[in-house]
Amino acid sequence: MLNNDNKKRSNFLHLQLPLLTILVVAGCVYLAHKFQSTAYTDTNVVNGIRNSCNFVNETCEFNIDDRIAIAHFSVKPVPEESITLSLTVPSGVEIESAWIEGVNMYMGKIPVLLDSDSDTKWSGWFMLGSCSEPVMRWQLRLNVKGQSKPNYLYFVTQQ
Repeated sequence: MLNNDNKKRSNFLHLQLPLLTILVVAGCVYLAHKFQSTAYTDTNVVNGIRNSCNFVNETCEFNIDDRIAIAHFSVKPVPEESITLSLTVPSGVEIESAWIEGVNMYMGKIPVLLDSDSDTKWSGWFMLGSCSEPVMRWQLRLNVKGQSKPNYLYFVTQQ
């Protein structure tokens, strides 16, 4: 009798195993998708450090030498489109050079051609390359005169 009960339970479990497997796999797929879709919208997860851009009207605030600077993009950055960038930097900050690099995929150095409009205003343009990543993380590197370390602004593009 004991052996017959074990056989019934074993048969029942074998019949339910495919359903249980489907539920576990579906749960894992759902959690992975939820993590991936939210991972790039949280500022702390975008790159793990400050100066991440969460676009509000194509404008971002970031720090240069612990002082606030503002970057305004003509449009939200997308690959293969000319984008105008306007920077408002703290007084006395002179940008020597600027370029954009891919963070999660090597894309070379994309020059940002900046000109000074006034003591605190800089403007220029750039064009991002196209890549195979659905979510691409970028860093705008600003080399400031008189500073040994560059300043960074991080942003994300999505296909």
